[in-house]
Amino acid sequence: MAGLAELLSTPGAELARGTFNDAVVLEGEWVARFPRTDLADARRRAKALANIGRLALPFAVPQVLENRLDLPLGQAHVVISYLPGTRSSTASDDAVREVLDALAGVEPDAELAGLLDEPLHHAGGLRAAETIAELVFPLLTGDERSQAEEVLRRFAELPPATGFVHGDLAPVNLRWHKGKISGILDWDFACAGDPALDAAAFASYGWPLVRRVRPELYDRALTHAAMFPLTGAVSALRQGSDPASFLTWFRRRCAVREHPPTSGKT
Repeated sequence: MAGLAELLSTPGAELARGTFNDAVVLEGEWVARFPRTDLADARRRAKALANIGRLALPFAVPQVLENRLDLPLGQAHVVISYLPGTRSSTASDDAVREVLDALAGVEPDAELAGLLDEPLHHAGGLRAAETIAELVFPLLTGDERSQAEEVLRRFAELPPATGFVHGDLAPVNLRWHKGKISGILDWDFACAGDPALDAAAFASYGWPLVRRVRPELYDRALTHAAMFPLTGAVSALRQGSDPASFLTWFRRRCAVREHPPTSGKT
C-alpha cells in the first residue's frame, strides 16, 4: 500500500500541511490525506464525508476514492477526489445564499447524524470555553483576557439553534466557477450546530453581505465570528502547533476593542 513518500513520488504530486492532516495533492486528480493525530476522528469523518457526498447538494463535495484509515498512524490515509475551480476574493449574494439555503435544507438521517462532529469538537466541544480559559488565557495580557471573557460571555448567552453546518466555510475551502460556488472542501468540522456559524464564515466577503443574505442570523453570526481566533488558538495548542497567527488576529481586534470588526479585516 502506497505511503506518504511513495505518493509524493507521483509525477506532479505536492505536499500540503494542514492543521490536522498532511496531504499529498495531485492537481486535477486526487488528494491523499494523512491524519497526524486522532485516527478515530479521521475514520468517523471519512464515513461522514462519504454520506455527505450522497446528498443532493448544488455544489461538488470530495468523493472518497480509497479509505486506508485501517493502517497505523503515519501510514493511514484516505484518498479523495480533487475538486476543480478557483479561489475568489469576492462573492455575490446569490452565490452565498445558494450554499446556505442548501445546507439549511439538509436533514441528516440517523447514520449521518451519528457521524457528525460535536460543535467545536476541535476546540473542546461543550468545554470549549473552559478549554480556551485554560490554554489561551495564560498567553494574554490582563486587558486581552478581559475582552476574551466578554466574548465567551456573549457565546454562552447564544440561544440554542441546530441545523446542518459545514463548520469551516473559509474562502480557502470554496471553489468557484462562473460566479458560483462549484465545490466545497474540508468537511471535517461538519456538525449539527448553529447555522449562524456558517453565515459568519462568509464575513470574509464583508459583513454587509451577511446582513443581506441572513439578516435573521446576523447578530448570532457576529458572536460566532468573535470566537474564531480563540477557538483557532486553542485548536492549534491542542494539536501541538503554534497559535501565534490566531493570537495576532485576536490582538488586532483587542486593539480596536471590537469583536469582530464589521468593517475592514475581520
